[in-house]
Amino acid sequence: MTKVYEKLQTGPQTGIDRSNLNYEERSEVRAIDVRGTTGLAQVNNPGKFTNVFYLDGDEAAAAELFAEVNADLIAAIDLSARNVLQTSLPRHMYDLILDAAGRREIRTYPTVVFERREDGTIWLIDRDRYETRVDRRYTTSETGSARVPSDLSLETLYENYGSVITESDLRETTIDGDVRQVLDYYRVASGYHCQPTTTETGELAITKIEETD
Repeated sequence: MTKVYEKLQTGPQTGIDRSNLNYEERSEVRAIDVRGTTGLAQVNNPGKFTNVFYLDGDEAAAAELFAEVNADLIAAIDLSARNVLQTSLPRHMYDLILDAAGRREIRTYPTVVFERREDGTIWLIDRDRYETRVDRRYTTSETGSARVPSDLSLETLYENYGSVITESDLRETTIDGDVRQVLDYYRVASGYHCQPTTTETGELAITKIEETD
């Protein structure tokens, strides 16, 4: 085992020279290497990023280190437009880095993913869709994704309804897309005491559970 590999076993690193690894070790080492995509104009690129090397399985820790050593460059990126991180990295790593950098808040639940943007907009996306259809996450014209505008509080919305909240109730709000994702979020997120149910007309709904002392 090489000393470089031993170092990587302690956690992700910068400044690694892969030539100092043996053949078998190289097959296990991954890198966050931001260079853009060949053939695409390198717009929205604030400068040269420091690469981070890690062992397969250490993606979350690698994203945290990358966000730390490249904090100023990440802060300078306009996330509302195509950017060099987006064109250089797999979507999963891109998401991890933005979360680690504090530029997006991402919470993953068993069946739904919560994503808050810098402008306060919230996306609630079916987890399977989020993980397997990354190019179709942020669309409200199909089932599986809901967009909650920044001026609408999910907490206040929940409190303002009575004991039952239905799909029809949520469709009357400014939420765009599949409102069932909002009901699912209430079901699985902490702070909301409710259980799933259906209405007499077959709509999905949640019923609030009274808290007891």
